[in-house]
Amino acid sequence: MSNNDINNGNNNQPAAKKPRRFLKFLLTLFCVLLVICVIWTAFALFGRVKASSIIPDSAERRTSLRVSVANPVRLLENVLSHDSLQDISTVQALAPAIPVINMLQKNPLLKNGFVRYAAGGNLELALLPLNDGMDQSFAAAWDFRLLSPLLRILPFASNFVNIPNLYYVQSGKNSRFEMRIINMTLYIAPYRNLLFITNNSKIFESRTAKKGEAYSAIKPSSYDASLILSNEFISGLLAEQDAGIAAAINNLQFDSMVEAGLSIYQKKIEFHLAAPLSSRLQSLSRILEQRSRVPGMAEQIPADAQYATILSAGTLNELYQAALVFSPGLNSALRTAENASRAILGLTLDDLLFSWTGNEFAVFGLEGRPHPVYAIQISNEQQRQKVFDRAFRSVVLNENVRLNMDGERIPQIEVPEFLQALLRQWDIFIPSPYYRVYRDFFLLSESADALLAALRAMQRNEVLPKTATWRNIAGGRTVSSAVSLYYSLDLSMPFFLRKNTALSGFLSLYRQGLIRMSFDRNSIDFSFALVPGSGSGVTLVNGYPIDAGARPSNRIFAGGSGDETRVFYTSGSSAYSLKVSDNTIQELPNQGTHWIIAADGVTPAAGDKNKTFAWVVTDRGRVTLADSDLEPAAGFPVLMGLRLSAPPQAYEGRLYLCDEDGKVHVIDQNGKQTVWETVFDSAIRSAPSFLTTARKPVTYAAVYPKSFFGEIWLLDANGKAFPNWPAPISISSVRADSSNRDDSGDNEDYEEGNDFGIGFGSPLLFVHNNRVNAAFVNQSGQLLIYDDNAVLFKNFPVSLDGVFYQQPVFDGEYLWLVSSNGTFFRITLDGEVLSQNIPGFSVMEEGFITIFDSDNDKTPEIYFTGDGNALYAFTRHFRSLEGFPLPIWGRPVFIPAQGNKKAEIFGMGMDRRLYRYQFR
Repeated sequence: MSNNDINNGNNNQPAAKKPRRFLKFLLTLFCVLLVICVIWTAFALFGRVKASSIIPDSAERRTSLRVSVANPVRLLENVLSHDSLQDISTVQALAPAIPVINMLQKNPLLKNGFVRYAAGGNLELALLPLNDGMDQSFAAAWDFRLLSPLLRILPFASNFVNIPNLYYVQSGKNSRFEMRIINMTLYIAPYRNLLFITNNSKIFESRTAKKGEAYSAIKPSSYDASLILSNEFISGLLAEQDAGIAAAINNLQFDSMVEAGLSIYQKKIEFHLAAPLSSRLQSLSRILEQRSRVPGMAEQIPADAQYATILSAGTLNELYQAALVFSPGLNSALRTAENASRAILGLTLDDLLFSWTGNEFAVFGLEGRPHPVYAIQISNEQQRQKVFDRAFRSVVLNENVRLNMDGERIPQIEVPEFLQALLRQWDIFIPSPYYRVYRDFFLLSESADALLAALRAMQRNEVLPKTATWRNIAGGRTVSSAVSLYYSLDLSMPFFLRKNTALSGFLSLYRQGLIRMSFDRNSIDFSFALVPGSGSGVTLVNGYPIDAGARPSNRIFAGGSGDETRVFYTSGSSAYSLKVSDNTIQELPNQGTHWIIAADGVTPAAGDKNKTFAWVVTDRGRVTLADSDLEPAAGFPVLMGLRLSAPPQAYEGRLYLCDEDGKVHVIDQNGKQTVWETVFDSAIRSAPSFLTTARKPVTYAAVYPKSFFGEIWLLDANGKAFPNWPAPISISSVRADSSNRDDSGDNEDYEEGNDFGIGFGSPLLFVHNNRVNAAFVNQSGQLLIYDDNAVLFKNFPVSLDGVFYQQPVFDGEYLWLVSSNGTFFRITLDGEVLSQNIPGFSVMEEGFITIFDSDNDKTPEIYFTGDGNALYAFTRHFRSLEGFPLPIWGRPVFIPAQGNKKAEIFGMGMDRRLYRYQFR
């Protein structure tokens, strides 16, 4: 072997050892890390306890609510991405949570992988009603899993971190962190693999398990949060919402704690509850022991239903027996009805109702239809026909079969007029409903249109379960139920949301809901699905609608501002003032036939600067100026001895009253009376319209004395006509050179042919190009616009198709009109016309049209009502506002946004309830 070979061998030996040393180092490092991981894991698992094991659950400290969250991070993400999250600011009790939510949404820690893993362990929480009176005590335990050893170094790490209001207190085995917040201290301490949190020092000191003490762990589930609730907790929660439900629960026994589950999605919330349930009362036990099935009516509800309630918990007689438990007075009422039925019809209630009805009963309302449709399952059609034939042979019921709609004969059950007149003396009204039989269901409604629409939808199988709305809220499946309640807050309000509580306020954020309850042999299953509205539209204000009495007017007025805003309306013979800030109501009784309107422009006395005033006027001219509490002002009421021909009108501190003799009487807040200079040949049937110019303060008034020789007048505040007025409301022709306008008043641009014309309402006054103008449409659709010199605008009159009962409104750029057949018109001041028809809409004199800027974008929207129970809303571009139509008719009132409060709408529904909506 040569020297070179020897040298080369010596040089290669270190190079071969380097990879071996590196591999050895990696192997050693891996072993060390593996040992550390094993030790860490062993340390994390050694002495590990379940979070539920340190939640107090003994007999003397029974939990009223237990919550188990498998993954708190996932739940928090679902909450933060939920559509209705920011809307909770409208609920007073929940508004303080908004800053916390905003902080969490902006905090990048939730996206940190380490934090997500650390906070992703099981979280157990319990509310604990303690004997020491602290009914708000709670305890929570959070499992940090494999990262739990880090909890041991929290006291040491706290020396290097300064968190406001967080203190570390050394006290042996009870050493803990204390988070001291206003009126509350949170006690926080690690316990093995858990982080324990409570607001009660006694609970903290006894957090370790006692020997022999039993704990109830919640079973794992697919819900975001699983719950166990006590009977007492459920009763207390429902007592705030509805006393009747709370009383009903007292007659039931939950044989164990109630299990529930909650899931939160971006556009939906689902809540499910199940519990063994029994009752010592035989009438209730009979219902609880049954097994609910899928009701046949669930597959027949029309697709355009806005609300629907289906009851299939038993026969009518079984439901009656169960109802006696909660309403003992019902038995007396039924005995009276039994005696009346025997005497008048010769039928017992068993013959009249129980003998032919099945065990399914439903009521539903269709979009744009003011009256609901009722459905009763028929168990014996021959018996029903026999009962009806016998009832119609009596003197108190008739069957009218003359109505034929769309090829369908719609019978009507009529109560004779002599009996109706007698019953009206006791303020009792019995409707004369229409009915039809479809398959095994008896359909009933006060509206033939609504009944026919429901019948056609059922015949064509255009039903709710086929719609995307239903699949979203019901989960795409139909399940058995004893009670099913589907609602949309745009048109209905379930009974459990009518109380003004934090829970009802939260639930009111969701425009649609579906509740289903079923029984399975002494076991109850309850599900609740909620769908939020989008970021626009309207939402029903918590606590509304409010019952408005037996005969409320559909004309609503408002006065005042801020917390002193009042809404005025009439019902029966009384006038009412509702304070918007707290919903308190004042009454001024015994006014007879009357109106109450806001007293615009009345100057309060020095000590009453914040007071709002209203005029209360009877049809015989008795005038009362009342404050916001409906206390009459000094010198009122005033008896004027008039026969009013039109509703009163208030403007700039004065009240204007039109008499049947063609005179207009004026009274101010001091009781001083005057009469307009101009006396009209015909009575004024609509209150005058007013306008005051800004640059040169002049008040204009416009009226239309209704007659076939139709003319409109422009007058000053004292009733003196301006030169060249009155002007005709019907023009036979317009020459082609009508662009020539002569301010002298000699208008040669049109020919007055036959000036006969008739219209409704008062002229619209508006300002354009710094001039006051008057617009009027006659009944036949001829729209005219005059300037203040009675000179007709170029390109006018414009002939519109249709019959018109409402005068136009002006939004600063366009005139807006709606015809009796539901055609919506937009007209420029140059005479250009655009229109859109609204299906199913009609309007006559009871309708109303106005403009209002709901979103403060300086461009108002157009609102109008018609003959039905629907308030429509459109933008300038004919786009319907989300959430409309609303269940309001007649004259609503709009309250602009004030400070941080959003704009609102008040209006009366045909169900005799006052509605209040807030713009989102």
